Amino acid sequence: MSSGSGAASMRFGLHEVLSGMLASIESDRFTDDPRRLAAMFEQLAGRFPLFAPLSAGVDPAAVSQALQTLENKNLIQHSTGCYVLPPEGRASCVSSKRTLFSRRDSDQLEEAALVFGAI
Repeated sequence: MSSGSGAASMRFGLHEVLSGMLASIESDRFTDDPRRLAAMFEQLAGRFPLFAPLSAGVDPAAVSQALQTLENKNLIQHSTGCYVLPPEGRASCVSSKRTLFSRRDSDQLEEAALVFGAI
């Protein structure tokens, strides 16, 4: 996940956090650029405690792996230059967010989704 030791203390996998943010984004499309997404995670690490373990840095390969995990679970679909979040994938992300994350974590994911939706 991270190039530093902070990843070892992360409570959730990167794919779980990404899924939680997908539950809250307005758009059904988002970038497929793992470097941009890694930079976004690093930015979020300075703003939200949930993301703090990523402050040491995020490897774009880890982001690619998280995206692949979500794609393998049929939550997202790769398209030309972007990923698509189909209605079934969104519903699954929403359900997982409700069961996996505390209210405090969910609030942070919703705020982080605003940043995610802007890239």
